[in-house]
Amino acid sequence: MDYLVVGSNGFSQAGDPDYFAKAKIELRILLDFLQTNYPVPDEFASNTYYDIKAFNHDFGTYHEVVVIFDDHYLSTLEDSESESDNELFDKFWNWFNSVESVDLESEGLTTQIRLAYQKTLDIEKGDHLKVIRVA
Repeated sequence: MDYLVVGSNGFSQAGDPDYFAKAKIELRILLDFLQTNYPVPDEFASNTYYDIKAFNHDFGTYHEVVVIFDDHYLSTLEDSESESDNELFDKFWNWFNSVESVDLESEGLTTQIRLAYQKTLDIEKGDHLKVIRVA
């Protein structure tokens, strides 16, 4: 299995004290959005799926949405002499290219993430005062 990075919204930033709370909400919303609007084609559903992957950075760990896929299976399709296999290979990459081109930082998604995060803040405890950046 291998992975391809789809990305994130940027609402949560590594090094932010509330990074993990923000990232959890951001990535859940992005996963829901992608799975609803760009579902994995049926032909690949048994060996391809969206997931979250952690990456290391100087400022700490950060997370992004990725597509996990069976690279061996795709290589087999690519190397095949069968036209239907080659078409299936192209279908995978056409689908992934459409996923990769999605504007995950759109105003609509950012607003949805920000509102969901703000709902988690307890104003009576002053949570809203410790927030450095609510994008």
